[in-house]
Amino acid sequence: MVMFDKISKYVTDMIYATLHGIAEERREIIEYGVYMTVSEIVKISIILTVSIILRILPYVAAVVVIYGIQRTLLGGIHAKTQLGCMIAHSAIVFGVVAASLFINIDRIYLLVIIAPFSYLTAYLYAPADLPQKPVKSEKQRKQLRIGGFVLLTGLFASSCFLPVVWSNIILFSCLVQASFMTPLAYRMSKNKYGREEVTT
Repeated sequence: MVMFDKISKYVTDMIYATLHGIAEERREIIEYGVYMTVSEIVKISIILTVSIILRILPYVAAVVVIYGIQRTLLGGIHAKTQLGCMIAHSAIVFGVVAASLFINIDRIYLLVIIAPFSYLTAYLYAPADLPQKPVKSEKQRKQLRIGGFVLLTGLFASSCFLPVVWSNIILFSCLVQASFMTPLAYRMSKNKYGREEVTT
């Protein structure tokens, strides 16, 4: 998006002018980092503003945090554009909240379905990386996998004791995250695993 490009270029120019000894080829890396940070702030701000208007801020904040931490450790597909990312992320967050509030299925049934599916996809595909954000070493891959399994175990254990809405938020967030690590999701979104790019 043009606005994000202008903001990230302006901030990068400031950083580049202030810090000395930075190689020219690192400018693109800095600008990309700034661009992603700015777009993430805008995206989350819009989502939280809408959630305040709808009076569902605690639920939305919970989904953003739970889903975000899972994404960090387990990976998954990404939209091709920032606008697509904003639309998709908003749909996921508000979709999980709506499902958690209005779908009335006993948590035991959800847990029996979602927990094995999440563990299986994590075992087979995590960390599900991308060529743009590859997992660069086996050590990093192992750390992310262990962290992901610990996180999932903590989330599923918590879902057994929390009130139904909060339990549903955890379980539906895990379901979405697990689905977005699968080869089907990668094919449908025209993404590639980072490890595929390395081996081809």
